[in-house]
Amino acid sequence: MKLLVFDVKSFFAHFRKHFSTTSSLSYSFPPRTTIAGMIAAILGYDRDSYYSIFSSDKCRIALQVKSPVRHITNTLNYLMTDKPLTLKKLMGAGGSMQVHVDTLVSGERELSQLSFRIFFNHEDEKLMNEVADRIRRHKFSYPPSLGTANNIASVEFVDVVDAEVYKPNDEVEVHTVIPISVIKKIYPQHERKIYIEDLVPADFSEDRKLRRKEDYVYEEKSKPIKVKVDCEVFSCTLNGDKVVGVFM
Repeated sequence: MKLLVFDVKSFFAHFRKHFSTTSSLSYSFPPRTTIAGMIAAILGYDRDSYYSIFSSDKCRIALQVKSPVRHITNTLNYLMTDKPLTLKKLMGAGGSMQVHVDTLVSGERELSQLSFRIFFNHEDEKLMNEVADRIRRHKFSYPPSLGTANNIASVEFVDVVDAEVYKPNDEVEVHTVIPISVIKKIYPQHERKIYIEDLVPADFSEDRKLRRKEDYVYEEKSKPIKVKVDCEVFSCTLNGDKVVGVFM
């Protein structure tokens, strides 16, 4: 299987939890649906037009959290922009609302960016080649962002690699986020901090209804997690290092 590998980086990110209300909580990494939306934006697809194109049946996506993530809370003043839109509303007179927003920043001590590595395969080879070509040349139809549009992100091409896909009989060390639904056993290891992210969207139907959601585990500093899984994994080599992953 061919895998397109690229990195997405930004100083800030926000991936709104679909069940949060006024105060916007954030997942700690981009859900599969967000990554599909980012690729659709790179290709210039219209909003809500791409859900079937990037469904799990046709497209396989894996994610590696490359840097520690820290959550901070900001307070934003939202303006009421419901119609009829007036100058008074745009100036915030009588229509502003304070909202708490959960924002992601790097968990490193020094100034650094959030970093996520994405592994992407699509059954349509032509589409996959176009995504690779656009990322390589930084030719994006819409600016990529990590979550909301104000968190502009840089996208860096890493490689297109041949990956072996197989179903392991024994435990494996996995570098990507792992759906809990496929885990049969986790093996505790020294200096590993394993986090859980629950109720993460994985697939939308054509009318933007949530079709599949997953709970995931991931390691804080991108160290591999030793697990026994009941699913296919992929194995590839990047810059001389072996990477094993599970699709989201």
